[in-house]
Amino acid sequence: MSNLGELAQLAVKQKTKVLESEHGGYSPSLHSLFRDHLKELGVKYQKNDARDAIFLLLYLHAYVNGTESNDFYMWAFPTVKQIRMDTGIHGDRIKPLCRILEVEGLLITRKIPWNGNTKKLFLPLFYPLERETQELSIPVNGVA
Repeated sequence: MSNLGELAQLAVKQKTKVLESEHGGYSPSLHSLFRDHLKELGVKYQKNDARDAIFLLLYLHAYVNGTESNDFYMWAFPTVKQIRMDTGIHGDRIKPLCRILEVEGLLITRKIPWNGNTKKLFLPLFYPLERETQELSIPVNGVA
């Protein structure tokens, strides 16, 4: 095996370990987010907004509730302050970035009553929701 092949085995071992549930969990992200959607968003919006929107989407995936025992399963509910502190994205940019993701069919948000206040919930999707049919379409090309 070549040196490149040996080094690739390191990545394979790491991938296998990450996919094991006792290592903090994981969420799949399609390569098309970076191969296709990032480029498309960069044309429609400013490139830094496109980049930060995809980053925010992946961040929200990392914070989804993985417990199936209630209605909040697969929803993330970090506060704007938490998002700002963890990502470095300015608080004034979070709402517009979420709006980009919503328009593009990659995010659904809802506000619910929460301990006498309002709480914003985020449902990060794995690939775009088709606007016309409201069905999910899995990309075919460009995904390894």
